Amino acid sequence: MIFQAAVAATMSGKEVGPEVIPQFVIGAALAVVIGIAMGWLTRFITTLVTSMVARSAVTLVVPFAAYILAEELHASGVVAVVVTALELQRHTRPQDAAERITRTAFWDVVELLATGLAFGLVGLEIRHVIRDEGTAIFGMIGMAVVVCILVFVVRFLWLGLLALTAQKRRNLLQPTSPKEVLILTWCGMRGLATLALALALPMTLPDGNDFPARHEILVIACAVLLATLVLPGLTLPWLMRVLDATEDGSHEQDAAKVLAKRAQSAAVAALKDHDLMKELPAEKVTLVKEKMRRLHAELLDGTLKNESVAEKRKRGRELSIAVQTIALDAARQEVVAARNEPGTDPEVADRVLRQLDLRTMSMPE
Repeated sequence: MIFQAAVAATMSGKEVGPEVIPQFVIGAALAVVIGIAMGWLTRFITTLVTSMVARSAVTLVVPFAAYILAEELHASGVVAVVVTALELQRHTRPQDAAERITRTAFWDVVELLATGLAFGLVGLEIRHVIRDEGTAIFGMIGMAVVVCILVFVVRFLWLGLLALTAQKRRNLLQPTSPKEVLILTWCGMRGLATLALALALPMTLPDGNDFPARHEILVIACAVLLATLVLPGLTLPWLMRVLDATEDGSHEQDAAKVLAKRAQSAAVAALKDHDLMKELPAEKVTLVKEKMRRLHAELLDGTLKNESVAEKRKRGRELSIAVQTIALDAARQEVVAARNEPGTDPEVADRVLRQLDLRTMSMPE
């Protein structure tokens, strides 16, 4: 909203006044409502689509729809897209293992292509800047350095504030020491959003004149990318040694173990209490109950005594698959529920859920 207000004021020649504050609040609130509504609509549509590929394709269209709708209502399109994504992730269904695997792979490719395209476009823009500005581009370096320093200072102050609140609230998802604040400040990368904002600036004003300071903004954006991507990437190992930061990821490993233990307990409980199967997909419940009923009946009347070794192995394999089906579905339900709980690291929960999804996908039909 701030970016849009600044661009609109520049294009119209008007100054930005206090009236932008209520516009910002209203626009942000409206964007949140739009994001929640789009998330609900997307979930409703995907329940009607049977093709897994088509459901993944829907998620490609939804961000554009949310952004365009928000822009038409003079709200923040970026906030609407982010809220939509959060809503879809928050209401993910435990049984959609195959869809999550497919969607993750799909969006990894899209993200790579979009990032490459953005970097390519900014490279072309910088080429034009160098051609048009000539030696005058060296005069922009000073302002670029100042902005880069401000980026690190602002991030340091913000993370320091989070560290203070984390110590009072004992929030493990926030930095808790000056060492962590410094490391996170140095690792605060700027990427596609910076490029997108710089490239979104109009080329000219309504009267045909060049957009003011557009070349300087592009140079500053490139400087910020270099300062936050290249410089930390080359010096982070040295900084870790200087600060004696020996954290080996044991905290995340412990969190993953806790989630894995919860998932295991849920799986065992599901196998003990068949009433929990009513929460599973109907087709899986029917399959499991039928296999277990048939096997139990045949065990009771002794018809398995004369079975060949191959037939016994086949029935044992069917029972094993049935048991794994119940256990994995219950485990996924527990991890999805834990992901939405306060204090749970979403990334750790996603990693555990992905392992369960991969295990589910590797099971024979």
